[in-house]
Amino acid sequence: MKVSNCTIAKITAYSLLIMTAVMLICVLLIDQTFLDSLFFAAIIFLLLILTKIRIVTYEFSGGCVTIRKIHPFSFRKFISPTVEFPQNYIRDYNVNHHIVSGSLVLKVKSKRDKKYAVKIKLFGFTYAQRQRISSSLVSIVYKNNHPFNTHQKSF
Repeated sequence: MKVSNCTIAKITAYSLLIMTAVMLICVLLIDQTFLDSLFFAAIIFLLLILTKIRIVTYEFSGGCVTIRKIHPFSFRKFISPTVEFPQNYIRDYNVNHHIVSGSLVLKVKSKRDKKYAVKIKLFGFTYAQRQRISSSLVSIVYKNNHPFNTHQKSF
């Protein structure tokens, strides 16, 4: 299963880039100090937001959970995973649903019994996509916290 916010992240990034270009043109054309400073502050704010946008891909295939992050304007063919670990390391999870963005917190326990919490922002994911991620994690957490009871019959 693969879930991504690629479309929303790219639309947002291109929209911010267009808004920045329009404001830059306004700064060049308008010769008022107050408006120039206001547009300049808005341009800096939009560029700051533009640098923070990431395409996030959640992938669960077989026994491995992979999360990849990349900027929308990057054209690399191979995207190395930001987080990748076997499914049996996941002990618990929490998906927060907010209007614009949500977050995913994975509680992981390694072979050496070290506990980690991995937090990923889910900007641009629809409610249905967040539900798909949550449903895949429900089965993983259930398997990891309730190991199969092997009742063998003796003959």
